[in-house]
Amino acid sequence: MVARHGATLTILVVDDDQAVAGLLRELLNDVPGWGATVVHDAAAARAVFHHIKVEVLVVDVNLPGINGIELLELLRRDASWEDPPVILISAVPDQAVVHDALVEDGSMTIIPKPFDVDQLIEAVDLAVRQRFGARTD
Repeated sequence: MVARHGATLTILVVDDDQAVAGLLRELLNDVPGWGATVVHDAAAARAVFHHIKVEVLVVDVNLPGINGIELLELLRRDASWEDPPVILISAVPDQAVVHDALVEDGSMTIIPKPFDVDQLIEAVDLAVRQRFGARTD
């Protein structure tokens, strides 16, 4: 797996399902050079962007209140946004809101729920390679 040279890759996971969020944290933190922070709603995700530099964003589309697509729209207008790679997770990956978001922003990746662990790790790894190059620790 790829990590930024000499630093821990900061991954923010936004998922309201406690079990899924915990699994994602465990999986991503098990990869050397990766560090996942988990929050469960859009408000917490917005707060995190003001405190840490998020380098990869993994977000569930179906969040309570503000959905994942709306969260991305809000974050992109924030001065803290540095255009990290985005991986959307959705139980309904062909729903219109996901399709529209992907059409507008081809840099996002969609992973269907229930997700395949290897597919998720590969999606993050590919995003890191595309963003930071293939340098490893």
